[in-house]
Amino acid sequence: MSFEIINNPNFVAKTGFSNAQFKKLDALYLRAAGNKALTYRTVDCDFEEEYASYTYFKSQGQAPYLQFLIKKVGPRTMMYEVFKHGKGRIAKSGVFEYAYKKIEEEIENLL
Repeated sequence: MSFEIINNPNFVAKTGFSNAQFKKLDALYLRAAGNKALTYRTVDCDFEEEYASYTYFKSQGQAPYLQFLIKKVGPRTMMYEVFKHGKGRIAKSGVFEYAYKKIEEEIENLL
């Protein structure tokens, strides 16, 4: 078995989305999963399209309950959007903390 390291300069470049921010999104899922409110999540990254999504599910077979979408809209500018099943987009901001607060409120309401 061999491992190949993929060097993607777009990933290494400062994009505005940090590992700490990703961990905050994951911590929300882990708290909800611990309370059995959410049971499944997916993370999807497309480096060519310059977006990533973090999607929360109540169960694996259901439609996504919440989705946190991260898009690169400029050389160093990110856009954060939150979508909720049945409501559509509930937050859109260039500030991570604003969109994070919206998704945190939705998960708190679920608990």
